[in-house]
Amino acid sequence: MIEVVRIEAKDRDEAIEKALKKLQGDGQEGLVEDDLVVELVEENSGFLGIGKKKIFEIDVLEKENRSEDGSEDDGEEEEIESEDGKLTFKVDEEGIFIQVKLPVGDGSRVVLRDIEELLEAKEIEDVDYDKVSEILAEGIEKTVKVAPRKQELDKDAEIIVEISNDQMAAHLSVITPLGGEEATLDRVETVLEETGIEYGLREERLNELFNEDGVIDKEIEEVLIAEGTEPIAGEDAEIDFKFDLESQERKVQQLEDGSVDYRNLGRINNVEAGSVLATKSPPKPGTPGMNVRGEEVEPEAPTDLKIPGGKNTTLSEDGLTLRSDIEGQVFYKGDKIEVIEVHTVNGDLDLSTGNVKFVGTVIVKGDIKDSMKVKAKHDIHVQGSVHAAQLEAGGEVTIKNGFIGKNKGKIEADGDVKAKFIENGKVVTEQNLIVSEAIMHSDIDAAEAIKVVNKGLIVGGMVRAGREIDAKVVGSNLATKTKLFVGVTPALRDQYHELTEELDNYQVELDEALKSINYIKKRQEENGGQLSEKERELLSQKTRIRFQLSKNIEDLKKEKKRLDKRLEEGRHGRVKVQDKLYSGVEITIGTEVKKIGKQISNVQYYVEDGEIKRGSYA
Repeated sequence: MIEVVRIEAKDRDEAIEKALKKLQGDGQEGLVEDDLVVELVEENSGFLGIGKKKIFEIDVLEKENRSEDGSEDDGEEEEIESEDGKLTFKVDEEGIFIQVKLPVGDGSRVVLRDIEELLEAKEIEDVDYDKVSEILAEGIEKTVKVAPRKQELDKDAEIIVEISNDQMAAHLSVITPLGGEEATLDRVETVLEETGIEYGLREERLNELFNEDGVIDKEIEEVLIAEGTEPIAGEDAEIDFKFDLESQERKVQQLEDGSVDYRNLGRINNVEAGSVLATKSPPKPGTPGMNVRGEEVEPEAPTDLKIPGGKNTTLSEDGLTLRSDIEGQVFYKGDKIEVIEVHTVNGDLDLSTGNVKFVGTVIVKGDIKDSMKVKAKHDIHVQGSVHAAQLEAGGEVTIKNGFIGKNKGKIEADGDVKAKFIENGKVVTEQNLIVSEAIMHSDIDAAEAIKVVNKGLIVGGMVRAGREIDAKVVGSNLATKTKLFVGVTPALRDQYHELTEELDNYQVELDEALKSINYIKKRQEENGGQLSEKERELLSQKTRIRFQLSKNIEDLKKEKKRLDKRLEEGRHGRVKVQDKLYSGVEITIGTEVKKIGKQISNVQYYVEDGEIKRGSYA
């Protein structure tokens, strides 16, 4: 009697099944899985890892170590695990056979419909359903012939290998045969070769699909059997700016105590001649991948960048370093890095320094005294106060303390104006006015918005904004006459009409000049390229006029665009007062006027349907 067997199988479960059949066939009836000791002793690999085989050595326990039911006796009654009944289908030369395996425990039985569906799916003809019913009625496990074999209905196993659209994955599907050729290792290898799979074969996964005979005996659907390697992206070029880009945003920083910090605005980036302004890290190429056909897959090309050097800067020959040519202030404007000269007054600006007219930015570390003038192409920064002086900036004006105008001082700026307070002064800005304490008895004109924070007081004078006025307190309990204007004013509308008319006139003159030039050139062609002295003088005159008119038209178009923006924003003008709006205040939004008769708070005014309406501040 055999006590030890060696079994070749793909896994432990299959080895046990085959060993039990062999041992029971040799007369050892009643053996069960628990009577066996299984050990893997050898493992062999097939072609490309497909059809991998394992050798198991299986010992049979001594009878005294078994329980009465054939299992190892551990003194405890084992709970029976439920298992559904199974239906097995087989085709051989003698016919079509099925075997019904009974359920275990509470498992479900095989029913007639299960057998019908299987036979219909296999397209089996001339089925003896009496025999099928007999099998189910007897309730025993045996293999029974249920139909004759018809070779004309035989079908080979279908082996389908599909490659994804991106060629990076391949999936295998197998439909089992009906009497025909099985899905053997050789057939699968042939289909893989014909499909062109050359890379990324998942050998271990593929091997698991085959039984010990090198056959896929179960239907499988879209099993991943090959996978390409994705390309590794490269690194884009990077620009490392050596100065603070956020300082260009022109934002007032409000501290925790509510005050506004004008000393540390962080806006002025001063550099020395030769200072490094920016460096570049070149792009790094990526690593190609490989698809399942063995073809290289190129990564996307990394993005290259150029350091955007501008005025007063020099780029190194290798394009990796940008340096400043001069001492000054570095800006990043219009997608260009440029350095602008900065003029610094280390103290008060008074008669000892004289007036300042400068093409760059002006910094005054003290006060600007009465009657002095400062004109800067860019910004003006004052770390003290401005008295009855005249300031004109092509950029922004920042005053750490206040502006005491004494009804003589004036500030004009194309950018924002920022100050602690304004008293008896005149301010004109094409952008915003931001005041941290109060505007008192002053004449203010801001194209965008006016915002007064902290104390937030506006009292007396005329305050105009193109888009919005936002304050905490407006007017006083003495009913001080205070006028607020928001939106499109009659003066702005007149200016727009005058500009439009002037633009039209210039266009007419330009058209006339072009007609004259074309006429003279035509005469020149007719005379073989010759012109009289009078005609040459006239052509020169009209050409100069043409270029001058073109420049005038271009300048007016820019101005018209600016006014268009102001007119559009003016249609949505608002006045917002958070705490107190006193009587005596007059509000004009566009052409509509509202006089405040009693004190109110938490309010905003706007125009809707041709009249001023009131809402809450928020």
